[in-house]
Amino acid sequence: MSFDIRTGLPKDAAAIEAVRIATWRVAYRDVMPPSLLDGLEVLPEMVRARSEALADGGASAVVAERDGRVRGFALYGPSRDDDIPGMEVYALYVLPEEFSTGMGHALMRAARSRMEAAGCAEAGLWVLAGNARARRFYERYGFTPSGRTVTRGDPPLKEVHYRLPLAAST
Repeated sequence: MSFDIRTGLPKDAAAIEAVRIATWRVAYRDVMPPSLLDGLEVLPEMVRARSEALADGGASAVVAERDGRVRGFALYGPSRDDDIPGMEVYALYVLPEEFSTGMGHALMRAARSRMEAAGCAEAGLWVLAGNARARRFYERYGFTPSGRTVTRGDPPLKEVHYRLPLAAST
């Protein structure tokens, strides 16, 4: 079954949030409390914030569609860390039934291509230390741990920072 990759638009915000929540419930089941995951829902304020960020350039997105439905996405933009140069992959999620279909790799390739076209020489990302599947995915893609970690959130969760050199076309 094939899928299409396209630029994410503000109108995709609700679908992006639905994919994020569905994926969190599976990907983080051994990392986050079940009560937190079970209580997740698509909130209008999150959809509005995501839509505004995509509209004003605070974030960019690529989405994967199958049968006219958003089934995965990658969000990226300027690094949120003042001391880490380049751009950052904020999130990359595909619906659990799309795991191991190549959709995640296609989304990462599309995001990478757009970051390189913007002149970015390096991409970073933060991933939960306990999310072994995601860490393996990013490492297979070429990301390497930068040595930085942080604990944040409620409940507090350890995150690991990764970096990927890009062939920026400046």
